[in-house]
Parts: sequence; structure tokens; C-alpha cells
Amino acid sequence: MVHETLSYLPGTPARTLITATAGETVVAVSAELDVRSTARLREVLAEEMALRPPALIADVSALTFCSVSGLEVLTDAARAADAAGIAFVVVAGQRAVLRPLRVLGLDREFRVVERLADAVEPGAAARSLAAEVG
Repeated sequence: MVHETLSYLPGTPARTLITATAGETVVAVSAELDVRSTARLREVLAEEMALRPPALIADVSALTFCSVSGLEVLTDAARAADAAGIAFVVVAGQRAVLRPLRVLGLDREFRVVERLADAVEPGAAARSLAAEVG
């Protein structure tokens, strides 16, 4: 299942792509994750968590900027997933997100990998239902 959200913020478009397989749901976010876009990401993560996937992966590897409020959303999602028994993984291979995660010690609170391939279930095939979320 694939959902896509296009939100046009002043100056910076934020894009969220959701892909679901039998083994995991990947929420990929690109552009800038700042105070203007974190509320929508929080909603999307909560909606996907309510569907109870075995694993929820936040792929923020395409972010060019991540604010403190963005890190808070990831931390809150990790805690909620843990409480619900859902594996939570953050994919962050670039400095914009990886460095703050490490400096703040958040990489010890939840699993952080540098490549999506390291986070997904091997051999899972994506279902082909697509819809726009907004």
C-alpha cells in the first residue's frame, strides 16, 4: 500500500510517502522537518501505528533539515510504538538528522540505521494500492 502526502509550506515543500508491506510500514519524509511540518508527520505516524503493523520505519534519509520538534516527533513515535509492541526504526544516513540523533543520545533510545535496506524485512513485497493522504 502506498500513500503520498504533498504539503506545500511557505518556501519548502514537505513530502511524505507511505509504503506498507506485510512486514512493515515505511513513512518516508523528504525536504525539511520543522515546526511547520511536524504536526502532519505526528498525525501520519499515529495513523499508521493505529493499523498495528509489525514494524514502523521512519525514513528520514531524504531530509535536508530536522528541527528539535522533528526529533521530538520521532522520539514520541518510538515510545508509542514500544508501548504498542510495534518495532520502530529510524533510517537516517545523512548528517542533518544522524548527528543530532547521536549527539542527543537518541540513537540509544530507538534503533537507527543508515540505509532503508537495513531496516526492512527481507523479501517483503509491497502491495500495490495507492492513495493520496492529506
